[in-house]
Amino acid sequence: MRMIFKVTCVFMTVFLFISCSPNGNQGQAEMQVEKNLYWGDLHNHSAVGYARGSLERAYEIAQSHLDVLCFTGHSQWYDMPVMPQNKHMKWVDGFKVMQENWEKVVNLANSTYEPGKFVPFIGYEWHSSAHGDVHIIFPGSEAELKVIHDIKKFQQYAKEQNAILIPHHPAYKQDWRGQNWSSLNTDLSPVVEIFSEHGNAESDRSPYRYIRHSMGGRYTVNTLQYLWEQGVKVGVVASTDDHLGFPGAYGEGLTGFYAEELTRESILEAIKARRTYGISHDRIELAVKLNGHWMGESIPYTSMRKIAVKVKGKDVIDRVEVLRNNRVIYRDHPVDNQVGSDKWNKPVLARIEYGWGPWGDLDMARICDWDFEIKVDNGKILDATPAFQSGPYAEDRRNRMTLKDDQTCIVESYTSRKQAYEERPTNAIILELEGNPETKITLNLTEPSEQSITKTLAELEKSSDVFFTGPFTAESILMHRIVFSDNYNTEFTFTDENRIDETQWYYVRVTQTNGSLAWSSPIWVNAE
Repeated sequence: MRMIFKVTCVFMTVFLFISCSPNGNQGQAEMQVEKNLYWGDLHNHSAVGYARGSLERAYEIAQSHLDVLCFTGHSQWYDMPVMPQNKHMKWVDGFKVMQENWEKVVNLANSTYEPGKFVPFIGYEWHSSAHGDVHIIFPGSEAELKVIHDIKKFQQYAKEQNAILIPHHPAYKQDWRGQNWSSLNTDLSPVVEIFSEHGNAESDRSPYRYIRHSMGGRYTVNTLQYLWEQGVKVGVVASTDDHLGFPGAYGEGLTGFYAEELTRESILEAIKARRTYGISHDRIELAVKLNGHWMGESIPYTSMRKIAVKVKGKDVIDRVEVLRNNRVIYRDHPVDNQVGSDKWNKPVLARIEYGWGPWGDLDMARICDWDFEIKVDNGKILDATPAFQSGPYAEDRRNRMTLKDDQTCIVESYTSRKQAYEERPTNAIILELEGNPETKITLNLTEPSEQSITKTLAELEKSSDVFFTGPFTAESILMHRIVFSDNYNTEFTFTDENRIDETQWYYVRVTQTNGSLAWSSPIWVNAE
């Protein structure tokens, strides 16, 4: 009877809230976001280890589109099984490469550190079948790669170095390199990786299952929702775990950090404070506070919980969900917002996606090089965000914007179905524009074919358009329908009155119509 009573009380609270505040009290004062948002990849690999790509290339890519990097080369696996056909030697040989190049790893991180512009950390990955994989992030310019055969000793070493340990791909089963939560030390591991190229560890029923590796599917008791249910206070990050030497690869996960400034000290402070969140694909901007306290905080009991949420997507936002104790208590649906009459007085989004080409059955595998200019007339480019994936690996090719100003964006890129992540053989540029119906977007292509394409925003309001670079099997370009501000921005506050005397946690999940996700770190309200 006691359990039924508690569930009934929760239902009544939600019902009353929705009935009294169907719009989340939208239209109140704008949420104050006093800190800066930075983007980073804290978990990625190269040929320094057993992955692919030079370390120099990885740093060049990271510096072109990220604020924060931690290269985490494979270093050791003390309880590694002997594998059929001696395949475990892949790891053994990779560990040796990492150890032989450790001085280079340290020197490159330190030589590229530029406060205010680019923050690289020194780190490495530690494997364990029994305890799960973690990577260590050192706070400063000095670090030692130590071979340690015990999780407690590794944690002690991290403590001595004032370093952080971040568990990753946690949702595999224990003894198969999933996390053993009984060995988790939250003082050293304030955050856990919720998403990477392995998939989504929020729950065993979330989108993006674990499918690409041999460690099996998601194990319920190793997911983040289960861990939070046990009362464990950890925040979330997302990182690529990319093995093609491409930090920040699109679709493989990134972390958003809210920090005072772009320095090692400030980013580490944000991680320790759990003032971080994860994204799967698009760089969704997400800020969450409860009674003025940031995501990641643990606050004293209060029955009145004023939750403030601010989201800026990179496509149409399907829903923003506020969860309490892993259950949705409120949903906001920007996809359903009627675009206001002032729609042209606010910025719009224009996504230009390119790639495709011959499908696999035609046996025409190839890499297509792209060289094009995006020109905006009678309008202004406010921002240009890359959506560059890692595959295929090509040491001498780059995906990059070589110029970006108010009117022009120049792109050098390449696409292929070979090694295409999620079978998505495309890259994209997402433009945020200030314009009107007559604003023109012109693509001037040099590669893979010479042609010029022009569309007005009025045309792209009505329909997307597809252009081909040659006869059938040739690559193509998709200019998506534009997205108006009312459908990719939202901000709301509401008050959840809750008198249950037990620790509760709140977090926010964002879902775009194109499948991109974002998850905030929780905020905990402690028992009275």
